[in-house]
Amino acid sequence: MRFDLRFKSRLIAPLLAAAIALPASAGPVPPAADAPAPKKTAPAKPAPAKPSAPPSAAPKAAAPAKPAAAAAAAKPAEPTGPIRVPPSVRELHVVATVDATQEWKKNDPEHPGEQWSKGSTQQRYEITTRLRSDGKLHLRNLLDPILNNRLEAKTIHLARMAKERLGKPGQPAKLPETPEEKQAFTLALQRANIACEGDPTCYYNLQMDAAIIMAAMEYPEAMNEDSDPGQYEYFVPYDDCPEKTRVTLKLLVEGVRYNKDAKAFIPFSERRSADTVNASDGLLLCRHFLAVIDTKDKDKPMYQETIFVPRPVGMTEYTENGHTSREQQPQPMPPPAVDWMTEVLRHAKSDGKASVSLPLPLPLNGNATWLGLWTGTANVTMEWTFREVPASTAPAKP
Repeated sequence: MRFDLRFKSRLIAPLLAAAIALPASAGPVPPAADAPAPKKTAPAKPAPAKPSAPPSAAPKAAAPAKPAAAAAAAKPAEPTGPIRVPPSVRELHVVATVDATQEWKKNDPEHPGEQWSKGSTQQRYEITTRLRSDGKLHLRNLLDPILNNRLEAKTIHLARMAKERLGKPGQPAKLPETPEEKQAFTLALQRANIACEGDPTCYYNLQMDAAIIMAAMEYPEAMNEDSDPGQYEYFVPYDDCPEKTRVTLKLLVEGVRYNKDAKAFIPFSERRSADTVNASDGLLLCRHFLAVIDTKDKDKPMYQETIFVPRPVGMTEYTENGHTSREQQPQPMPPPAVDWMTEVLRHAKSDGKASVSLPLPLPLNGNATWLGLWTGTANVTMEWTFREVPASTAPAKP
């Protein structure tokens, strides 16, 4: 079944962007929605006929014919709706390293002379978190590479989450319908947003709830379950998901630049270092992840939406013109490395490794205020696994 989900309002699109996964505290983990158009299954091939008994075999008495109704009852029913599978938890483990060198040159007509620097960095990132399935195989890939398919799948998924959260057994979900109810809903969102007072988890849950209700309001027909069986298993965040990260970083930049106070070209150096465990932006680490397993793709079954890399805080030491400053600061990972990691894991094997050499047109230290020409190379390696956790160590599903 396909739905006409051309967006009818400007509000739902940004809400969908924030609603990448279900916060488990809000209710049962729902299916994620993002898969290509349903595929028709080929009809089953008839079983080969059994060889006839040899002539010497004694004939058996024919079994009495079964009534038509009994024969029909004995025939297994065709599957309808999502296929139920045992709910499972998978652990995502990623280790990435960056070894980079870079040069900077600047020719300033106002201050003729050579300004330059050479820099290098060694970085290591280790990320471990878990995601949980909802025990269904869905028709659509929540992380379909085609954008329109992905948006359709997420919209349908969100609408069905509204049905699960807001409906009662045997009763439809109650949604705002009249202009007064819709206005009250909008005002309630505004008040709730203010009440969050900037808390990341509160804001995340609010955006998720708003996206769910908006999807159901805009596309109520999407709340109906599919009649065809699916092949995609969704893995989403849940409350108290275990997490572990460690980031180590060393960076050194040395060179010469024009100093306005000294009105001369002065040597400078910049050193950065970090060794941070479990860096956080205020959200559970798993809230930044969403995965899909295609049960029919034996080679590359895994889809990951994005790879979130925690940003460590470490010491920055800068020396110029005889003065040294020291400050605790967030330390940067080269943006091309993060982009490459996300692209590799967007559709990949469940276990694997990869490496690449990337150009570095932007400064290693993240300070883009310096004008000039930046050239360099980052050698990046990554290993990953996305494996099922044994039931004895996985949390019970609420």
